[in-house]
Amino acid sequence: MGGPERSILLLGGARSGKSRLALELVEKSGLSPLFCATSLPVDREMEVRILRHQAERPPHFETVEVPLGFSPLWEKDLRQRALLLDCVSLLVSNVLLEEEEEERSYGRVCREFEALFSRQKRDDFLLVLVSNEVGMGVVPEYPLGRTYRDLLGRVNQWLAARVEAVYFVVAGIPWRIK
Repeated sequence: MGGPERSILLLGGARSGKSRLALELVEKSGLSPLFCATSLPVDREMEVRILRHQAERPPHFETVEVPLGFSPLWEKDLRQRALLLDCVSLLVSNVLLEEEEEERSYGRVCREFEALFSRQKRDDFLLVLVSNEVGMGVVPEYPLGRTYRDLLGRVNQWLAARVEAVYFVVAGIPWRIK
């Protein structure tokens, strides 16, 4: 991976290596890292996952919690920064659970990202987005699971159309698809 891309979307399945790759991209940029975390500690298992992800991050990464949107970023100076959002999938899930409807959720998520892309255009920071590809498996058994799968697929398409580069990560190997 290389090039002067300023906005990158990393897609892949669970434990595909996309988060590790995102950390490497941010580290190699030489910019001041800002980790945008979207997880909510809703149960003990998720708390353990969050702690594991925190331990995997280098200690010099500043962390900002953005589980439902990017307003916590607006007060920060983002110039000469590398923002890593891990992950889009959880942000979409959090918004869907709050909004309880696919179209409202889609609109809200897209508005949040439009604001982030506008800020990026102004401040020219590196933006690395991590998201799960959920459309390659079985059809979820429950309506909420199907709604989530469809919503995340739409958001991933929307993001892919707007970023400079998209990589599909399999077994830790990135394939450039845009």
